[in-house]
Amino acid sequence: MVWIVLDQLERGLTWGDIVGEWDGKVSETGIAEAIAIADLAVIHEPLKRFHAGPRRKRARSTAAIAA
Repeated sequence: MVWIVLDQLERGLTWGDIVGEWDGKVSETGIAEAIAIADLAVIHEPLKRFHAGPRRKRARSTAAIAA
């Protein structure tokens, strides 16, 4: 999603950081395209029932590690 990449850039992440956050699913070319269409990506309010952030692996619980 374009607005997530733009938000990451606004927070100061480098292009390499963003590629890493997305596990390579967003390329530097994709970041450049997001910047090119930034004026079209207008966000009034984040979607409330849809988590669109980069996926992260869940940390294993201490109970699962002990088992």
